[in-house]
Amino acid sequence: MKPRHLLSATLALAFCACSSYVNSPKVAADRAATAKAFSDPLIARAYNAKPTMRFPARIAIAPQCDGAQQELRRLDATGKLDSLRALPSVAAFVPVNPLVISDGDEKPIWNKTDLLVREAAAKLHADAVFLLKVETNITDGKLFAPLTTVSLGLVPNNRAEVIATALAALVDTRTGYIYGTLERSAGRSCLTISWDDFTRDRTIQRASGDAVRKLLSDVPDLWRSVVQAHGR
Repeated sequence: MKPRHLLSATLALAFCACSSYVNSPKVAADRAATAKAFSDPLIARAYNAKPTMRFPARIAIAPQCDGAQQELRRLDATGKLDSLRALPSVAAFVPVNPLVISDGDEKPIWNKTDLLVREAAAKLHADAVFLLKVETNITDGKLFAPLTTVSLGLVPNNRAEVIATALAALVDTRTGYIYGTLERSAGRSCLTISWDDFTRDRTIQRASGDAVRKLLSDVPDLWRSVVQAHGR
């Protein structure tokens, strides 16, 4: 091929290659229009997050409060978490413990940005992180106020109503994409004497345990829907 023809062909190829350049006026205009649809870049990033989980998946379990952490440990000690590890398309469930995510003195960081938790999950090479938290609402009252004085506090007259709610979210480690959320509640009540804090605390613990177990019983259905929607 003559040099003049070679130069013409090279320019033609270069022109064709540049016709779909990412910063073309049309692409830039589309990107600007999309940006206007969101009031903040953080909202746009969250909305446009994509699922990247690979199956079989490694799932990190990250409790977000002391109650959730203690309940998970109790369930694990009695083998109640084995059914989760046996779910199809699950390579492993790995715990995000205080040694992996802490503020420097082995104290866990609760209720912080999910970036910290996802960073810890990334250290464990987990595809997603299962966030778990327990909230409690306690209503205290007396059955008959004068009874406490008459009985010198020896007759159970204090009543505590406890509603515990377990909350969970399955979040993509890489992008923050949320695959699904769960929420289950459980209630308990107790009668105590004036100085009996043990019974009240035990009731709170039992309600929290009930809520966590109810939530974990829903995890297989959630996981099946995730695999069906995102499995490859």
